[in-house]
Amino acid sequence: MNTRARSIKRFLLSGTAISVLLVVALGALVWWSLNRAISVNADNSNVFIPENTTVVAAIDTVSMHCNLSTPWLVSTVARAMSRIGNKSIQSGWYEFATGDTQLEVLQNLFEGHRRPSVRLTIPEGLTYHEIASLVAEVVETDSAGFVEWCENEDVIEEWAPGAPSMEGYLMPNTYQVFWRTSGADVAKRLAKEWRLFHTDSIPTHEELTLASIIQAEAVVSYEMPAIAGVYKNRLRVGMKLSADPTVQYGLGEKRRLLYKDLENDDPYNTYRNAGLPPGPINNPGMLSVVASRHPDDNDFYYFCAKGDGSGEHRFAKTGVEHQANVVLYRRARNSREN
Repeated sequence: MNTRARSIKRFLLSGTAISVLLVVALGALVWWSLNRAISVNADNSNVFIPENTTVVAAIDTVSMHCNLSTPWLVSTVARAMSRIGNKSIQSGWYEFATGDTQLEVLQNLFEGHRRPSVRLTIPEGLTYHEIASLVAEVVETDSAGFVEWCENEDVIEEWAPGAPSMEGYLMPNTYQVFWRTSGADVAKRLAKEWRLFHTDSIPTHEELTLASIIQAEAVVSYEMPAIAGVYKNRLRVGMKLSADPTVQYGLGEKRRLLYKDLENDDPYNTYRNAGLPPGPINNPGMLSVVASRHPDDNDFYYFCAKGDGSGEHRFAKTGVEHQANVVLYRRARNSREN
């Protein structure tokens, strides 16, 4: 190899080495910059990224609340991550803190981490209106969106065909929910949980309706099968259910009923209408559904609260026995109130 050729080779090798060094240096600089900490105004630590937000718009939104050291670099790297990794920004509320790095901000946005969540407990026996109020209070979101989802005809057709609303088809349970998630999203999650829970054996609309009445009547769970037996007996012989909770549901308020309420012309008034009401009157728990499907084989047609604070009932076969139990209830109630 002549001298000129060797010179060219050395030049090319040195150029390659320099290029490699420049790439390494640039990579190190980017890495160092991405690992610089951000600062956050305590009043603006929560950042909301709407659905279908572009990568650039998401970084701009974060920049408005957090002091990024090199927002242009974060935006450039974010676009590269989106294209190369075929990833998208996760929508929702995020909570960033001073000391987080720019790289952590990127990772959280793409992976959906650092979204604040709350613990939401839905007790058994609440109506969807009551659940909506609870969701609004705990999740700090819109109760109207929850109610609208439960009353939407397309939603009902998909999740509870033939039902008047999603009443009864929302699963009571404890959930970890993203803070400020929309009311509609929370309602849909409860419906999904209900369907998942009943995957092996979905109760019929009639079973669920009866279960909701049992749920409303029973204070102590071990009486549920007996109460279910009473209602099954009444349905079998054509007696009216005469269940106070169904009347209250029709009125839209839980209060002591007046005689005039029992004459109210409403499909949920089981004092006037025979058979089951049009649908569930709350969202019952597992035990009441089981009781509805497997009632006690008893010969009772009546039950009345004992009124002693125990939550228990006295059961009767005849109207005469029942009236005697009513007298005992009033006596116990008056004794407790005086």
